[in-house]
Amino acid sequence: VSQSRYGSRTKRDYALLGLIWLLSNLSDRLWLSLNQAVPAWDQSNHLTNALLYLRSLQTPDIFQGEWWRQLWMLSPKYPPFTYLASVPFQALFGPGNDQALLTAFLYSGILLICVYLLGKVLFNREIGLWAAAITVLLPRLYQNRVQFLLDNPLLMLAIAAFTCLTYWRLAKSGKQQGVRITLFVS
Repeated sequence: VSQSRYGSRTKRDYALLGLIWLLSNLSDRLWLSLNQAVPAWDQSNHLTNALLYLRSLQTPDIFQGEWWRQLWMLSPKYPPFTYLASVPFQALFGPGNDQALLTAFLYSGILLICVYLLGKVLFNREIGLWAAAITVLLPRLYQNRVQFLLDNPLLMLAIAAFTCLTYWRLAKSGKQQGVRITLFVS
């Protein structure tokens, strides 16, 4: 099969993934606009931590060691990745739960791509597309996308790491299973 056919098929796959991603995020935003409930305790705690990071990063003093120490001490219990990732969205759109949840767009996009790539390299492109579509429809994952918790970014990072390790292992062992080991070309 010619290289241009692979390229057009890959472009179609990524366009379909983009459509799946867009529709899932639009449905999430619709749910959030209809659901005006106050976030539960755990979600409120995470939002409070995100707001602490937002406040600290609004007046950065990056050349002061004490500022860095205070930044890393803001959350002694939880890793700060989720909170730091929400800062640009809250700085741009204002502080709040729905604004912090905009990070779910990023997480779900990375998750969809990684699930697609895993399915594609381990089986075939159709399996990858179906796996990505099913990922959006799983009730537990949907529930995580509309709540500001650590579960969604943790899942995304674990699947992304597994995807990278799978591609690395297949490339290292030479087991290409008839598939070129490149992320966006094959």
